[in-house]
Amino acid sequence: MSTRSRTPASDRLTGDPSLLQAALVFLRHAAPRTWLAFAVLTVGVRLAIGGWTMWDVALIAAMALLQPFVEWAIHVFILHFKPKKLLGRKIDLYAARLHRAHHRAPWKLELIFVPMRTGLLGLALGLGAWFYVLPSVPLVATAIAWTMVSLLAYEWIHFLTHTNYRPRTRFYRRLWRLHRLHHFKNERYWQGVTGHLGDRVLGTMADPATVELSRTCRTLGVDG
Repeated sequence: MSTRSRTPASDRLTGDPSLLQAALVFLRHAAPRTWLAFAVLTVGVRLAIGGWTMWDVALIAAMALLQPFVEWAIHVFILHFKPKKLLGRKIDLYAARLHRAHHRAPWKLELIFVPMRTGLLGLALGLGAWFYVLPSVPLVATAIAWTMVSLLAYEWIHFLTHTNYRPRTRFYRRLWRLHRLHHFKNERYWQGVTGHLGDRVLGTMADPATVELSRTCRTLGVDG
């Protein structure tokens, strides 16, 4: 393993880094660059198509409302999936394996981002779903563009919470604190990254003072 891959994120953003310094480190990595390119491309395509209606506004509002619940479900059921045996074979999701590695080494930048193969598969499935359920090409383009913007925002916020960039706003300070509690106090709570409506509704938002320290924060209950 190279020296670079062992370097914690906090060592690559020394002192009190600015957002610009953080962004330059963020864009050194393939996944964020890919999602940024897709976001620019899909937003550009949507703007070129035109034909905006109130249905586009309603679709974006619905997707924004669902985002915390999507994050919650992915985190709980996919990223925290524990290996199981089925018909004598071990089932262990690729994304879950990488996420366990992320919990074991939370400052390693290479493990922070959505795995490329997982992200691309999810986007392909999402594209098919949007074409199936939405009635027009403009609405499909809106859904795809919003999906890419949301994914990029998720990656950016998640990245920042794992660096030594200091929160400047009340909104980000809360996200920063709750995500670190998820990693270092109890992995069964605070499943959201860009928001915590899903945690509030689904019972995983708690007063940190009332939550016990988990011994499996770093392993997610899976040895090795």
